[in-house]
Amino acid sequence: MSVPMDGWTFEGNARPATRRASFSWGETLGDLFVFLVIFTSFYQKSTPGESQPVLFDLALIACMGIYFTFGLKFPRGLVWPVSMWGLVLAGYGIGGMSAHYMEKVRPFIEVAAYLTCAFIFFASYVFAEPERRMRLIFNAYAAAAIVAASLGTAGYFGVDPIGLSQTVFGRATGTFNDPNVYGPYLIAPTLYLGLRLSKAKSPAALLLIPLMGILVLGLLLSFSRGAWGSFLLSSTIFVGLTLATSRSGAQSARLVAFAAFMGLMIVGVVGAALASPKVQQLFEQRASLVQDYDEGEGGRFESQRLAFLMGVKHPLGIGPEQWAMINKLDTHNVYLNVFVAGGFLAAIGFFSFLAMTFVKGKRAISTLGEGQDLLIVAYACVVGTMIEAFIIDVDNWRHLFLLFGITWGGILAAQARAKVSPQPVANSQPDLVSGFTV
Repeated sequence: MSVPMDGWTFEGNARPATRRASFSWGETLGDLFVFLVIFTSFYQKSTPGESQPVLFDLALIACMGIYFTFGLKFPRGLVWPVSMWGLVLAGYGIGGMSAHYMEKVRPFIEVAAYLTCAFIFFASYVFAEPERRMRLIFNAYAAAAIVAASLGTAGYFGVDPIGLSQTVFGRATGTFNDPNVYGPYLIAPTLYLGLRLSKAKSPAALLLIPLMGILVLGLLLSFSRGAWGSFLLSSTIFVGLTLATSRSGAQSARLVAFAAFMGLMIVGVVGAALASPKVQQLFEQRASLVQDYDEGEGGRFESQRLAFLMGVKHPLGIGPEQWAMINKLDTHNVYLNVFVAGGFLAAIGFFSFLAMTFVKGKRAISTLGEGQDLLIVAYACVVGTMIEAFIIDVDNWRHLFLLFGITWGGILAAQARAKVSPQPVANSQPDLVSGFTV
């Protein structure tokens, strides 16, 4: 199926159709490009404290430009969530007009605008052909995560042959600057491989087990309490939603058995890692729910209280990146960070976007049909990450906006199908309405 080269256009009342398009070299090359772009996300090192693009960013910007030039459609239903991000950006801009450290404002807003565009692209890309494109994205993401976790584990034990990985305060960072980003990055691919393993019918699928083990070990060695908690919560949501949408008792039993197996595997990986005195010592320290730097004067919780008071005192916001300079400590809470930086306007946009995502995402899971299980993975990880966001800033995590895009692509595809058929379509195969063809 060819598409007019009409660039950035709106998808009106069209919907993902019910038959696959014929083979297209343009479509195949486009999918390969997207796969390679997402694969490059395994490397996200840059100069600490600087808003520097990495290879993933440069490749994604090129990918977005090419896709929209060659006819990728902007789904009309995406207007509302994008409008909410517009409020966030407007709040940042208004707050930044009176910022004390103006040199911090522009780079932050540029990154936020870029991530919003990335969200728009991934949502539009997934909407056009949900099941196949979600699977392609998760395959690329899983491959990238395995590379990152392998290098992170090798670097932690001092055997990284190419020197890409290192540790920070004894914690693995892999090919990331921050272990608190590296750890959460591995969660969605772990659940995706778990999904594939739970549905596998071939003995060859057993090869997924060591790959999952690599991801779990990488997650453990990040020693990120937030990542550990987010993984547990996301896994619980994933299992719960998958059971709730199960179509047979056998499928439910299979999932329960797999969940038990996955739990045993995690215990095994953790137990093996704890055999190392180095791991055991840091694990005992990090396993505490509250650390010394959380409490007391100048601690995380005190900083969050002061940030809230600052936000109330300045309802238009004080500008992005200002509170960390004034207080000498970040909020470590994305909700407070958005509020104090962009005031009530940014907070309204951010909270509204999340509310729409949670409510519409849950509804879409029961109506999407093909790709439902992949949407559950993305949705569970989004919810888990946004719970983790109460203790860390996540507003510049590249993989989070990828998951936002997958989730909203699934939401809009489910809404389009619901307008045509009032009943969930369980076995239909969507085709390509619009995409990268030449």
